[in-house]
Amino acid sequence: MIHPAKPLSSPLIRGLGVMLAVLPLSSALCQSETAPPAPVEPGLRSEWVVAPPDEPPPAAQLPEGTVLQEEMVLPPGTILPGGAILPAQPSAQPRAPIVAEPLPPAPAPETPAAVAVAQETGSVPYLSGGIGLSGREEMLQVKPQFNLRLLFAEAGGAYLADIRVRIQDAAGAVLLDAVSQGPWFYVKLPPGRYRVNVDNAGSIQTRDVNIPATGGVDLNFYW
Repeated sequence: MIHPAKPLSSPLIRGLGVMLAVLPLSSALCQSETAPPAPVEPGLRSEWVVAPPDEPPPAAQLPEGTVLQEEMVLPPGTILPGGAILPAQPSAQPRAPIVAEPLPPAPAPETPAAVAVAQETGSVPYLSGGIGLSGREEMLQVKPQFNLRLLFAEAGGAYLADIRVRIQDAAGAVLLDAVSQGPWFYVKLPPGRYRVNVDNAGSIQTRDVNIPATGGVDLNFYW
């Protein structure tokens, strides 16, 4: 009596089946790693083909009646209504040449003669002033330019102004008749003898003076 064979189910048999299934795959991997490269036929040449650059997108065309919002910037190449095309860069507007304006002339320095009261009667120039410290400093700077220098003050030392000055030559002709605007009164006279009359509110003093060819004379009048 023949009994049918039973299927092998022992752990050993199952392990052998797994090993047999793995062996073909491992051998295939080994062959692929160690296989020599395919021979290159002689005469073949490798060529590189450069892809064409991307074509620019088609220019946008604005239909008739398009209203742009404020501060909207259109890309270059945009076709405006009427067929006008925006350039790639806006054309530079020509600038007018810059013309340097001349600087205004510097103001002339203020001289002491411009601050004091300088006048001339006939051919006799004179200068009066000396009110305040700055006025006296200005008169001192120009003092050497005059050869007759008069000073008006009170006996106590206070300076006086508004003194009338009258100068006559040796023949009695009046060469100068003026009112001093300050306590100092300078006159430039030709060399010679002169008579000086000064009037302080009706109080008159008279002196004779000899003007030399060089240098000057100082006369002080006190009331």
